[in-house]
Amino acid sequence: MGSALQPDRYATWDKRAWRAWAREARRAAREASGAAADTAVARHVVDWERFRTARAVGVYLAFGAEVGLAPVIAAARAAGKLVAAPRVGRHGVLTLHQLRAGEALERHRFGQPEPPATAPEVPPEELDVVLVPGLVFDEGGHRLGYGRGYYDRLLPRLRRDAAAVGVAYAALVVPALPADPHDARVTHLVTEEGLRPVAPT
Repeated sequence: MGSALQPDRYATWDKRAWRAWAREARRAAREASGAAADTAVARHVVDWERFRTARAVGVYLAFGAEVGLAPVIAAARAAGKLVAAPRVGRHGVLTLHQLRAGEALERHRFGQPEPPATAPEVPPEELDVVLVPGLVFDEGGHRLGYGRGYYDRLLPRLRRDAAAVGVAYAALVVPALPADPHDARVTHLVTEEGLRPVAPT
């Protein structure tokens, strides 16, 4: 859970406090692990049977201190899978678009890279596996992002048999987070230490 956590305090934290802690903890994890974490996460994902048999995969384009997915994207393309990444629309709606090799990315006003507006949109229902970013996750699959609700609206649109995989550094997976009824959960977690289903609730 990371040395920055103090068990006698975090049980009372609200989402704002968790986000403040997670930003610092994730930055520290990135500085400590860097590309080694990206490589380890990619190995766990690429070796996973669900990924190997998937025809269409959703990814994110890493920004800031997020775990990078470049090795996963390269492996998916080499295997002939359709790869889709998110764009944020004018009204704050997250859509997924085909990520095509050699096509220049665009930069959203918040700073994250995105497929170009000309890239074909991919309905969430077509995806077999979706890799989901987050500031922090808990063992039950709850996540905290930046508070804009993009993935809380996207994840319920996946097929029931699709896998939504939260991607994080091991230090950013904690026992429990505050959650609201509308907060969407992931079905699996992957860190540099391994990939596993979330704990049953």
